[in-house]
Parts: sequence; C-alpha cells; structure tokens
Amino acid sequence: MNRKVKIIRDLFFIIGIAVLVWMVYNIGLGEIWGNVKDTGWWFFAIIGVWTIVYTFNGLAFHVILRGSNGAGKVSLLRKIKLMISGFAINSMTPIGLLGGEPYKIIELKEDFGIDQATSGVLLSTMMHFLAHFIFWMLSVPIFIFVVPVIPLGIKIILWGVVLGGLILTYWAFTVFRKGLIHQALAVAARIPFVKNKVKEYRIGHTERIEVMDSLMAELFADRKKDFFLALSFEIIARFLSSIEIMFMAIPIGYHLSFFQCVIVAAFSSLFANILFFSPMQLGTREGGFGIAFSMLTIPLGVGVYVGLITRIREMFWIMVGIILMRIKPSKNI
Repeated sequence: MNRKVKIIRDLFFIIGIAVLVWMVYNIGLGEIWGNVKDTGWWFFAIIGVWTIVYTFNGLAFHVILRGSNGAGKVSLLRKIKLMISGFAINSMTPIGLLGGEPYKIIELKEDFGIDQATSGVLLSTMMHFLAHFIFWMLSVPIFIFVVPVIPLGIKIILWGVVLGGLILTYWAFTVFRKGLIHQALAVAARIPFVKNKVKEYRIGHTERIEVMDSLMAELFADRKKDFFLALSFEIIARFLSSIEIMFMAIPIGYHLSFFQCVIVAAFSSLFANILFFSPMQLGTREGGFGIAFSMLTIPLGVGVYVGLITRIREMFWIMVGIILMRIKPSKNI
C-alpha cells in the first residue's frame, strides 16, 4: 500500500473515532441506550433498511464504473464498502464531500488510475444529487395528495421546491453531457483570493481536465442504459430510506403510511441539504422533521423522537464506516 494512502486512511480513522466519541458524549450514553431499548427490535429493522439503501448506492456505483479500465479489479462488495465509509466521512465533515469523495478516489486510484477514479467518483456523487432532486420533485404531488388542505404560503414554497428541483436537474444533465471539472474551475476562477491559482491550474492541466470531463460525459453519451440504470438504483434508494421513519414511529404507537414517510424524509433531507454547512447536519435534519410532522398534524414529540433515533442510526453507520476503513481492500472485500 502506498505510504501516503495509508497515512490519509489512518487520519480519517482517527478523526472518525474522535467525532463518534464526541457525538456519544453530546447525546449521552444513557439517552442513546434508553432510546434504543424503547425502539426494541424495530431498531434492527431500521439498520436493515439502510443495509439495503447502501446496497443500492453500491449497485449504482458499480454500474457507473463497470465500463472503466480495471473494473474487474474492484468487487461490488468493495464498492458498497467504499460507499458506506464515504458517507460516514461526509457525515463527520462540516461541509459534505470534503472527505468522503477524496477518500474514495484515493482508495480507487491504484485500480483505475487517478483520472478514471476521479471521474467515476464525481459521476456517482452527481447521480446521488440528481436522485435527490427527483425525489424532492416527486414528493410534492405526494404531499398534495396526502394533505388536502394546504395554506397558500406552503403551496408557494412547495412549487418553489419543484421549480428549484427542475433547475438543478437541468444543471445536473449539463454536467453529465459536458463534464464537471471545467465548469467547476470556471466558477472557481471568479472567486477572489483563489482565482489566480485556479487559472494557473487550468492552464497547466488543460489536457488532464479534458480527459476527466470526457470520461464523465462518456457515461451519458455512450452508455445511456447504464446511466439510467444507475439513476434508477439511486432513486429507489431514496424512497427505500423513507421506510425507516415508519419503523421508528411504530414503537411509540404511530402507524404512518408510506406516503407520509416519504414527505417527512423529503423535507428533512431538503432542510439538511440547504444548510449543508452544519457539522453532521446538527439541528437541520431535526428542524426538517419538526416542520414535516407539524404539516401532517402529527405531534411534535414524534418528530423529536424520530430525529433522535435517526441520529443514533447515523452514529451506528458512522461506526461501521470507520471499521470498514481498517479492512484491507482486496478483490473480494
């Protein structure tokens, strides 16, 4: 193993342990254990939902990479492992993607080369974003169907979400057609203090930028079946993740419909992503739960409970992701 890669992996592992300990201390071990006991066997069902969700994320990643040189060197199981560890790192960083995506690139560059690894990871991330945009847009008519009486102000916000989702979806498809690197650097070249460095990088690495963008555009241009299959896996994962809310509500006597769970998941996800700079999305997801449950005329206490169990579930998968970082990668693991 490259010494630099080992150092970076060890650094992520140490940061992960520190953040996990801080989260446990912040919530309280007694509070965590008490809520897990109250949830009972349903807690295993909640964990199981995310086992399936991460499997679909890994399948999407697998489809994206299977047309690349060296695809046979990395098993589906290892791709799922990287997705879990990557999401765990992103959950711990103040701004998402500052850790998880570079980590996956570092882990894959020996098998695919740095250009192919970078383009593959960025394609996977963009596919994940696009699935979120579509999920939010589909959730609005579901909300209107489930809640017959909606205040005008809420309707305006909801249609604003649809419009924003359409704009973001259009932007995502331009990235899939043309690539992301050149567009991102063009934006960065207008930012004060860093624009000169960015311009120097663009001039010095023009050929590499064109190669990575062409690798990204190749999926949509030449492998449309793979593109839409990967997108389908990501969208299914978004809807499947909503089921955990149903399982969380059952132990406290509330039986929510699947459509209600989709609405809650969509709003909590939307708020968490709007306030993406919040470390570990502290408070943002809970705020989304509170608003969603109040609109469904469900007591706020249910939202507080669901928010806490969601945080505990997230801590569990952060722990799993950290442990998986210590497993030596091979073709089978």
